[in-house]
Amino acid sequence: MTDVEQRVDAFGRPVSPPEPAQPPKALQIARWLWIASVLVGVVQAFVQLLDRERLISELRQLQPEMTQTDLDAAANSGIMFTFMFKALTLMVYVLLSRRMLEARNWARITLTVFGGFGVFNAVITVLTVSLIGPALIKQLTGMTVSGVDVVFAVLVAVVEVAAIVFMYRPEANRFIRENRGARPRPPRTVL
Repeated sequence: MTDVEQRVDAFGRPVSPPEPAQPPKALQIARWLWIASVLVGVVQAFVQLLDRERLISELRQLQPEMTQTDLDAAANSGIMFTFMFKALTLMVYVLLSRRMLEARNWARITLTVFGGFGVFNAVITVLTVSLIGPALIKQLTGMTVSGVDVVFAVLVAVVEVAAIVFMYRPEANRFIRENRGARPRPPRTVL
């Protein structure tokens, strides 16, 4: 009994399906750049959270009625939430970049939108710090924006712009266009 989906040549011999096309180097580089942008964000979070005293003083300024135990618990919860959010973000970017390498244009568009938000965030951060100044930001929001924050925001934005550029290079566009319908399918079995 033959498989319903199995192709045969003119002489009835089974023909193996063509090997899926390998994604171009530009898309592979874009994938690693997306992952790197999230990892830079993880490093940024780690650097920010190393300064626990600053975090607790900001919490104390926002909620002066909290006890030291409450402040410590809030700081610990904030740190845990930040790292869990970064881990989730990394998983999403890995999944989307994998789908992009499978010639799924929706994944490429989604990554572009995420990258656009990252670049927008960096521009707003730089403009806010340069126009208003860190002292007024702290006075208005109670949050400290340091030079390290600005450097990390710009670094993430540069990596994301590079990833977007690599995703839309001519060879990447050609690969997505030519392999859009060539998704690997599991073989069907006939009972």
